[in-house]
Amino acid sequence: MSKTVIVEIKNNAFPPTHVPAGTYVVWRNCDPYAHSAETLGANPDYFNAGAMLPGELSSPIWFAKPGRYDYLCRFHSDMTGTVVVAEHGHGHGHGHDHDHGHGHEHPPEHEHGGEHGGEHGGGPGHDHSLHHYHGFVTSGWSGDRLYMTHTPVLADRRHNYQVILRAHFVEPRHARIYEWLRASPYNDQVVQVFHDHMSMPDIGTGKIKLLPNASVSYWPGGTQTTIGPAQVDITGLEDVPIAIDEVIHFHQFQTEADYPDALTYIMYGDQREVFIDHLINRAPSFHSVAKLAAPPKGWKGSGSMTFKVPGRAIRRLEPRQVSRVAMVDNAYHLFWLLPPGALVRQAQDPLIRRGNPPDAVHTHEITFEDGQSSELAISRFLHFDIRLLNYGVLIV
Repeated sequence: MSKTVIVEIKNNAFPPTHVPAGTYVVWRNCDPYAHSAETLGANPDYFNAGAMLPGELSSPIWFAKPGRYDYLCRFHSDMTGTVVVAEHGHGHGHGHDHDHGHGHEHPPEHEHGGEHGGEHGGGPGHDHSLHHYHGFVTSGWSGDRLYMTHTPVLADRRHNYQVILRAHFVEPRHARIYEWLRASPYNDQVVQVFHDHMSMPDIGTGKIKLLPNASVSYWPGGTQTTIGPAQVDITGLEDVPIAIDEVIHFHQFQTEADYPDALTYIMYGDQREVFIDHLINRAPSFHSVAKLAAPPKGWKGSGSMTFKVPGRAIRRLEPRQVSRVAMVDNAYHLFWLLPPGALVRQAQDPLIRRGNPPDAVHTHEITFEDGQSSELAISRFLHFDIRLLNYGVLIV
């Protein structure tokens, strides 16, 4: 059973930490000012436990294999620390140990991590300790026409791209199992594709046209499940080749750019299905994916279009205000380096009409980039994230 070791930050110093492999490490800020615990972005063993205000606990980081992991505080460049991970049974934590309850013996799979190789020399069988997956929120009724939007992370340069792809399953049996799911009561709810790290710029330029070993998951009842129902002649969608047909949208974040004067979204799809993603550029932001009830007036039928929602905009708040106001009717409030857990309960998609039932259609006046006015109706909110985008990733 995995342990959790709490490392206390005191007097602008990280204590040396020794733990056995398979341990979660959590940092507690005991100083009267903010700290963070993270590696440099170029580090192949990158992790980011998040920013911590005084008294805050960090997000947990799971250390799977033996090794030495150096890290620092982004606010105080002279503050450095080390986690030394020993073989099982040979480490001892400097801090407080806590048993994890049932269900935490293995790291959560849905956060954005993976046990397989990475972009920094990893791959199946590569003896490397901390790896990442690229995750894609996947929509589309047909296995021949998938719409995949990358799950981004502002703190990790390997993930700080907004990417929307049109793709298809290479093997008909995989398309068949996907289409079975779409025809089931699960219908158009969220499906995610995970793949070991690949170069996002190479995907953007079209150099990479195949994700050769993807896995495909969905969430019936809120539990992650690899697609593979008994009704079809395949046991699951693992090591699935997915071909990229079109890069619908691609850009790297400009984290110091100004916010636009209104919430801005990317519209994409075809004549049958249309989706929208919140346009992410600077930090902090939110990642949102929604499906429209029908193609709106002005939609060109393919590719992508950008539009704004007048009267709604991102505004920054001082940290002391964030616990009082997370969202109001006409503005979405965020601040950079959110302390872990600050907005987990309060935050939701700003286009949700408060007071409406969950299955209600949400209508909004919009303005396309060419100045044309229109109206859209959102039938389902597929994905919404603040925590992963702004804090970093759980490493497994």
